[in-house]
Amino acid sequence: MSSRPARRLDTARLSVPRLHVQSLTPAYGENYKAGYIGFTHRGASVVSRGIAWFTRWSRLSDLNVSHALVVTGENECIEAVPDKGVVKTPLDEYFNDPKTQIFFRKPRKCTNAIGARIAETALAQAGTRYDHLLRAAQMLEGSFLRRWIHSTFRESPDRLVGRLLNRDPRWICSELAAFCLDCQPEYADKGILAQPNYAIDPQELFEDGEIFAAWRNEAAEIEPASVPE
Repeated sequence: MSSRPARRLDTARLSVPRLHVQSLTPAYGENYKAGYIGFTHRGASVVSRGIAWFTRWSRLSDLNVSHALVVTGENECIEAVPDKGVVKTPLDEYFNDPKTQIFFRKPRKCTNAIGARIAETALAQAGTRYDHLLRAAQMLEGSFLRRWIHSTFRESPDRLVGRLLNRDPRWICSELAAFCLDCQPEYADKGILAQPNYAIDPQELFEDGEIFAAWRNEAAEIEPASVPE
């Protein structure tokens, strides 16, 4: 009579906190301020209206974000959107959308003065145009053309095509947010900002642990060094 070997319990997996997101009531000056960078995730599994906040996680990359914006006031942000260009948008459009989660990242050691500088940099770009060609270049990720460029030119396709197609002053959302941070001496060329702004996508910026302060993992009472606050 044969017996199957007993399955081993992977205790390592059990010890890794799972991603858990809750919503908070937006409170300007408490959970978001001018100069903070907002990231949005649109989907059907939103907890409630308001600000989405991590209380427990294993990796920031467990959550996909697709858009970045710069907070410039209590109910105001600057963002680059395809059909309008760089515009000033009320934040409550995100707070009140039941299908959208918005997360705010605080730049490290961001004082009111630094936050005001980030906001002013963003406001100065209001009215400029959206860079549709650069957005198309970022969509090369994972494509056959991307792999061909990498093998032929020995360079990251996002950087090569982005450099060829990037047009100033036109923006995509993450490029604009990265630019506003990169203009500040406190963050210039640090972390992901060491790359050209046009080569940075929203997910890469969102996950950067050198630019942004780490979220405190209150549920697990730990603060992993590899996970931004």
